[in-house]
Amino acid sequence: MNPKEMIQNIAEGWFLQEPAFYSLFCLQQLQENVRMDCEVRTGEGRIEYNPLMLSKKNLKEVELLLRIEMIRLFLKHPYERRPEGCSGEVISMGSDCTIADGYCLLKEAGALKGPGAYHLPMGQCYEWYCKALQNEKNENETSYENDNEKNKNQNDNEKNENEDEKQNERHKRQEQSALWHDDALRQTQINELIERTTDWGSLSGDIVERIQASTQARLNCSMVFQGFKSNLLSSNRRLSRMRPNRRTGFLQMGSLRQIAARVLIAIDCSGSIDEEDLKRFFGIVNRLFQQREISIDILQFDAEIQSIEPLQRALPQFVVHGRGGTNFQPVIDYYLNIKPPYDGLMILTDGEAPPPHFDVRPHALLWVCKDESAYQQHHAWMEKSGRCCWG
Repeated sequence: MNPKEMIQNIAEGWFLQEPAFYSLFCLQQLQENVRMDCEVRTGEGRIEYNPLMLSKKNLKEVELLLRIEMIRLFLKHPYERRPEGCSGEVISMGSDCTIADGYCLLKEAGALKGPGAYHLPMGQCYEWYCKALQNEKNENETSYENDNEKNKNQNDNEKNENEDEKQNERHKRQEQSALWHDDALRQTQINELIERTTDWGSLSGDIVERIQASTQARLNCSMVFQGFKSNLLSSNRRLSRMRPNRRTGFLQMGSLRQIAARVLIAIDCSGSIDEEDLKRFFGIVNRLFQQREISIDILQFDAEIQSIEPLQRALPQFVVHGRGGTNFQPVIDYYLNIKPPYDGLMILTDGEAPPPHFDVRPHALLWVCKDESAYQQHHAWMEKSGRCCWG
């Protein structure tokens, strides 16, 4: 039986046993690709397979590879926006970690490397795994020359074999994700299929819950930041009879914008925030500083306020104060009671503290969580007082 017939027989068997997989398989175009260096991959509405590689596998092994790709499609990893700064190799590894974490049959078969293979915790989201793996990769590349110096007496043949093996694995990962691009149309098609599916076959309850949760609209963080800045600037407009309305002339009052809005940015510098989180937080501050209409004061806090200073220029470096516990209440009290008042407050944090108490709902409050996992855990109480996103 050739590989194409093998795949078709597997799909026919799914018609009764795995209806969810069968329906998703029918949405894709099956295509042979002898040039790629991986057995099977998905993306751009296709399932591509290498017949030369699949010919060395039996029916059970081929079905396992196809099951992995069907779950990958249900989670929409090939059609989501790539996590920022992550390579093709890393997003393939992160996708495997997410799938192996929730689908026990794949872990038993050893078809995927789960989080344990990379010394990462279980139960994290796709984006978290990608960023953690990318950070690890960057650290390994930085220490590469030191490792070579330590192992310079190692047998040259053994070193070459290890390097070739790593290079082949890296290339295979890059090939695996070569077709992965942001595609809203195909995301919508898969979401519609998920919503009307009632029989999930052998899929466990945990992975079905993840698949169903993936249909929820993803938060567009850049739009949240833009909305926050627009809210700050619009709050500094005043009506004027001296300036004509652009639509009606002098029939209605025009408006003038004041020179600057004042915003307080509170950065969580407690012990639960690591150096990478702080770099990301200050990167957000620097992006906001590009808006010349906005005057920024930086507040560092942990269990109490550690420092408050104006931001005079973009920060190439920063000095961190605190590193204790976390308490939001001093920040909220300062913001609500300071005179003259600020036009907005942004709090960058991991959310690991009790929710603060508000006597008055603050104007233009934005909570920025350090990652999507923190957002999912804390956004419910944060959104009671303002907007919320992750950075």
